[in-house]
Amino acid sequence: MPVRTSIVIPTLNAGRYLPELLAAFDAQPRAPETEILLIDSASDDETVGLADSHPRTRLLPIPQEAFTHGYARNVGVRNARGEIVIFLSQDAQPVGDDWQDALLAPFGDDRVGAAFCRQVPYPDANPIERTFIEYWFPPHGRTTHGTAPNGREFRFPDVFFSNVCSAARRELILLHPFDERIIMSEDQQFARDILRAGHDVVYTCEAEVRHSHRYSLRQIFQRYFDSAYSLTCIFGHTLGESVQAGRGYLPHEAKTILTRYPAWFPYYVFYFAAKGMGVIAGHTAPRLPRRWARACSMHKRYWDDPWQHHPTPPGGDAP
Repeated sequence: MPVRTSIVIPTLNAGRYLPELLAAFDAQPRAPETEILLIDSASDDETVGLADSHPRTRLLPIPQEAFTHGYARNVGVRNARGEIVIFLSQDAQPVGDDWQDALLAPFGDDRVGAAFCRQVPYPDANPIERTFIEYWFPPHGRTTHGTAPNGREFRFPDVFFSNVCSAARRELILLHPFDERIIMSEDQQFARDILRAGHDVVYTCEAEVRHSHRYSLRQIFQRYFDSAYSLTCIFGHTLGESVQAGRGYLPHEAKTILTRYPAWFPYYVFYFAAKGMGVIAGHTAPRLPRRWARACSMHKRYWDDPWQHHPTPPGGDAP
């Protein structure tokens, strides 16, 4: 009997993505036993209408002021009927009609608690974004075993995981829920927690989604501010550890842009500066006045007083 699955997608004005996304889901062999849950933060476009018109889709509304990446996904898990929950970003597009089967294949091993898939950039991705995605999501898989390396604590390089497209056993997520209080990187926190509990995490390159961003330099600064801050919350990351984590990638990035895309290198200098300043600022976020942190952040509602005091619905604690 096929394993019942649920697809959980946090949405906000996802109308431009949903027609193609729902069509991709319908093309999968497992479509009949797969439900689709949209955790919607008060969309005011056609998202609700598209969800209502699709027979396997349920829309679960949440207040915008309650949103965090962890909270929205926990809502989906608590309402899911599937044994395996697939998480997808609204702007990620599954590739091929075997995407779901490939993502679920590792769960034939009882030791596997979660899996995440390969990302490939959209055709309009710039060379810097393309270089980043091709490095972190290579065409060869790997398994991280749920035994701490050399007896030490799991750190960020050990637990790389992405909820852009991932899957996990529902029972495990209920035991080790996403942290609803952190600004982002809830996927790294979850991977760390289930690895600590002895479950394996698989990167399966056979499953692919298209996904990339076209960030401005300002948005790059904000993105890395939020990322660095989240890693300090999850791992107690110091600035030195962040630099250490990027030590393998940064020379590769600079060499790739210089040799393959030399016309982009002047822009890359500014990109690198924006990223570096974002990381440095993110490590100082706990000491910044809240209004300054809000200005630096991509997720501005996180820093607002209404969010800080918003009581989350049943299943999550108040922030």
